[in-house]
Amino acid sequence: MIRLENARMRLDLSETDGTVRGMRDLAKGIDLIAMADAGLPADPFRLETDDGFSGAFDSFEWTRLETGDGSDAAALTWRTASGVVVRATVSLAPEDGEASFRCAADNGSGERILSLEYPILPNIGAIRGDGEDYVAHPFATGFKVRDPLRRFVAGGAGFRYMPYPESFSGSTMQFFAYCGEGVGGLYVATPDGDGCPKWLNFYKNGNDLLEASFIHGCEDMAPGRGLAPAYPVLVAFLDAGDWYEAADRYKAWAVRQKWCAHGLLADRSGAEGTAWLHEEMGAATFGINAGSDRTPWLRAYRAHIGTPIFHVLGPDWTNAPQTFYKGVPGGFDDWFPTRFNPDNLDWIRENGDRFAPFEFDYLYHFEGADGELGREAAQRFPENKKSIDAYKFPFLCPAHPYTHDFHVRRDETLQRSDDVDAIYYDISANNILKICMDESHGHPVGAGRIIEEAYRRNYADTKAAMREAAGRGVPMGTEMMNETMLDLIDYYQARAGGQPAAPLEGWPIRDLLKSGDAELVPMFAYVYHEYGALRMDGWGKLVEEIGSLYRFTVARTYLCGGLYELNYEYSPMEALDGLENAPEEHYYPFDPRGYAFSPARAGYLSLYARLRVGDARLYWAYGRMLRPLAFASERIVLDWQHYNHGKETPEYNDAGELEVDAVVHSAWQYRDERVALFFANVSEEERRIRVRLPAQDELPRPALRREARLYRPGADPDRDVALREAGDGTAELALPPSAVVMIEYA
Repeated sequence: MIRLENARMRLDLSETDGTVRGMRDLAKGIDLIAMADAGLPADPFRLETDDGFSGAFDSFEWTRLETGDGSDAAALTWRTASGVVVRATVSLAPEDGEASFRCAADNGSGERILSLEYPILPNIGAIRGDGEDYVAHPFATGFKVRDPLRRFVAGGAGFRYMPYPESFSGSTMQFFAYCGEGVGGLYVATPDGDGCPKWLNFYKNGNDLLEASFIHGCEDMAPGRGLAPAYPVLVAFLDAGDWYEAADRYKAWAVRQKWCAHGLLADRSGAEGTAWLHEEMGAATFGINAGSDRTPWLRAYRAHIGTPIFHVLGPDWTNAPQTFYKGVPGGFDDWFPTRFNPDNLDWIRENGDRFAPFEFDYLYHFEGADGELGREAAQRFPENKKSIDAYKFPFLCPAHPYTHDFHVRRDETLQRSDDVDAIYYDISANNILKICMDESHGHPVGAGRIIEEAYRRNYADTKAAMREAAGRGVPMGTEMMNETMLDLIDYYQARAGGQPAAPLEGWPIRDLLKSGDAELVPMFAYVYHEYGALRMDGWGKLVEEIGSLYRFTVARTYLCGGLYELNYEYSPMEALDGLENAPEEHYYPFDPRGYAFSPARAGYLSLYARLRVGDARLYWAYGRMLRPLAFASERIVLDWQHYNHGKETPEYNDAGELEVDAVVHSAWQYRDERVALFFANVSEEERRIRVRLPAQDELPRPALRREARLYRPGADPDRDVALREAGDGTAELALPPSAVVMIEYA
């Protein structure tokens, strides 16, 4: 056995094949992997060629390394029958430091290397053993799955083939955590600041145990080319056993990367022209028809919500059809002249709302305008995409010169012709695999970082051109978000916060979301919120028929720093005086519903929208998310219905009930100046909680005052709420139905 050890970790590797056979947290007395004598099969690595993945090798050798820095390290070498040599270095830093895994593949064969999976941490067992373990993964900005040893199925639900940087079907950040709540856990991450293609995996293997691994993409897949990632994979143990501890560790590295180099959003938004988006918008809509008069609904939303609203208008404004079911535009002449309904734009501009047009950004009709140029620039994917997404759309490769020039010209022209407030890109850089196999575009087969940098260049140049045309900053938004785009993208649309009453991201674990065994967690906001970008989420309607889970979804969206989104992509708008928008005027053939506009639902949303632009503005727009306070919350059961999705999908007309906390909570810090705690009662009964409030030495600086305020739908705030404090440092807080309490230290 090859044994590497420091004061915290013992790592055992097989001396016959280099597989990881043991991993013990010496401080906690926990064996994450304990299989030295179990005889369970495991792969030391998995090399992907055109023939698929294989961990086979002809010979293995290892040697202990003299590092000079006190690390305990070993070098491993596997030689395959085809002539590929896989190399790895495993080291444990001194004292209680982390383990580092580095790898490379030297290609002495005529084969193409597509990827290398290493390290593989196989046959991971339970931490607590009582069902209170969970995995937190940055899939689609952050999901937590309880008891994955029992919930995951080999070959089924799990986080397998999670590409990065890819936010819809993969990983928004480069870490995940396996936690035993309050006991300990495992942190796995890569410190790669260059956006290299990789896959972050945590799943159940064929031995009915858990497995963690990283797949490293090859960026030049020509025959005979090798692979040598410049970054390590880091593995460390957790003390508190929660994902916040893992996120704190990752954040210390992440905010020093180039995507955070422009500094805090609070210092940038004014100069960049995005302050209105973060500070003035109380709510958002998405998908309202751009080409038909929708002013009755625009008036109703504004009148009942009571704040300015950001409208991402639907795709039906282009010269050639841009729809969800019968085509997208091709080249420039398919986009112009535009077909915006002038009444919509006039109302938005005259009443202080803002708008962005929807674009299928990198989709292209190859038989449309400039079709030959488009076909030359078409993105070509590998057969094995290693993703839950098939990427079946007709995409342009961002690295092709035509794509860049078309992207800039299209949106600069749009700015000059229609004076848009912002721009929105659907199916774009944050949810497309960063691989192209067509080397005629001027990049190697695979490309990886070149594809990522091409997206960044296209965005940056387009943003500069739109700014020059407008004479002001024009916020840029995308479907989904990834850390590598934080310095370029100002806002994004997500739907995970509305699950299970929402579509798209999260669907591979949808059954777990419906049962409550999986849930959205604000991993991305916790790491990056004070750097941007603004999240739009919720997938709601102002109708009673979507169910009472609406209250929870609204509260969680705002308390996690987001903007609640009313969505109209796949179903009609609310009926006003018995009338709803007609299917024949829409870009998707929805079924009529006749669900009436609910003033009560709008009033509930108004409470949070007014908070967003009022007392909570500094925190929810620019604040740093803090670890929440621990307290006991009653659980309640809320119902939901999901009909706003494609009729061909299994989620369409799905409905059910979900058990959630009656009180939603979050904690925020604005600069080093002030802290606010938010408690939202999402039930229709009064709720009382007992919580230990922070002491003076737990604040960023001693607070001059503490003020508790109560907010209820349709009522003025009560700015002097008494807290019943006990001698043990706790306080009792009474929350009326559907109310929010904000406790601010300043």
